[in-house]
Amino acid sequence: MIDREKLILVNHISNTHQEESGGLRAVMIDTAVLGCGWTGILLSNKYAKFSSVLCIDGAEKLGGLLRTEVVDGFTIDVGGSHVIFSRDRGVLDKMLNFLSGNVVEHERKSYVQLNGVFIPYPFENGLYVLPPEERAEALASLIEALLSLDKSWMPKNLEEWIYGFFGSYIAKRYLIPYNRKIWKRPLDEIDVDWVYTPGRLPIPNWRDVVRSAIGIPTQGYLEQAKFYYPLKGGIQALYSAVYERVANEGVALVKNNRVESIKITLDGFLINEKIRAKRILNTIPLPSLIESLSGSIYDDLKQYVRDFDYNSLITVAVALDKSAPPHHWIYVPNEDVIFHRYSWLNNYSVYNTPSGKSLILAEITIPPSKSVDIASISEKTVLDLERLGVVEGEDVIFVKAWMYEYAYPIHRIGLNSVRKYVLDYLLKKVGIASLGRWGSWRYMNTDAIVREVERLNYKHIGE
Repeated sequence: MIDREKLILVNHISNTHQEESGGLRAVMIDTAVLGCGWTGILLSNKYAKFSSVLCIDGAEKLGGLLRTEVVDGFTIDVGGSHVIFSRDRGVLDKMLNFLSGNVVEHERKSYVQLNGVFIPYPFENGLYVLPPEERAEALASLIEALLSLDKSWMPKNLEEWIYGFFGSYIAKRYLIPYNRKIWKRPLDEIDVDWVYTPGRLPIPNWRDVVRSAIGIPTQGYLEQAKFYYPLKGGIQALYSAVYERVANEGVALVKNNRVESIKITLDGFLINEKIRAKRILNTIPLPSLIESLSGSIYDDLKQYVRDFDYNSLITVAVALDKSAPPHHWIYVPNEDVIFHRYSWLNNYSVYNTPSGKSLILAEITIPPSKSVDIASISEKTVLDLERLGVVEGEDVIFVKAWMYEYAYPIHRIGLNSVRKYVLDYLLKKVGIASLGRWGSWRYMNTDAIVREVERLNYKHIGE
């Protein structure tokens, strides 16, 4: 734990602008965690058990993508729609134990909305709601695709993967337009490594697809068919539960202090000229970490910064004076609709909205090079919801939007080798372990991050 004098000093740093705190002496810490989002707070919780820990973050409000705000009685998950699930029962139990009973269980009611039809998610398991001729076409194209594959076939990119495992009907009607919307990149430029990650786009069970195509209801993506969510407090309740444990362990959490510089010293690292640490655990975006390093280390890694591509996220909350259908989240592949997904957050918990009201959260990805007009995006979101028949203008109580610069890392072709080189260099030559969605630049769910943190063995590095 950090002693009281150092904790007071760190709290002073966290509430002081950088240029106003230059005269303060440096704090000495065993473990510095860069970034206090979900990965950072889990790392802080783990390493507080055997070392003094400081977690530093550039945001004014902690929580990362698991952040929740309350607006006029509406509880809004401003970092996007997040739920709790895992195929790993041990990891799932760990997340639920964090919540200490503040949890509600749901049977998934999610759909792909296509031309006015709500097709149960995942699409290939919901074919039974389509007309017979479309079911037949979906099945025929799937069989054709599977028959054309041999055991040695490996997709070269995401587009090939979609056509190869799902066939042309499901590809063209749903997966190709949907993925173009969310990634905003040509699909033949996106690698396929992330689709094999547990919890991400499992390969379809062709037997279930056949049953669905002949009209028999089936259920895919079983680890998510039953999911959990905090009863009160929105998804940030999960983050806050770990945060409280971390605070009780004596961890110092420094917000509103972006990591600007990291120097290697004889006894470890010097961060922002103020914080001395024996070891660093990184969760901030790899480009930001690289740019904070100095000397030959920066020179060795700076050429790779441009390889780490990503999308930003805008979430638009639409509060409504009406009841909601019994839906959780809806995927929208129509490319003339601005958002790729919308969710009914009132159905996640009855405490998310006042009685008789409902709440939609729409999600829109934005490439970093694109200019952003939040007001126009919010207006277009409401208009598209009206056009889809989801809302009527007179139902709207308010509309509010948020933007996250870093939301979706993009697994471009060739990134794997770059990422491996950078992560190995940081760990073996610099002594920095880099984890999480942004620290390792992998599209990871909350449960995958729990598993990654549990497996990390970093106790003695830097000592």
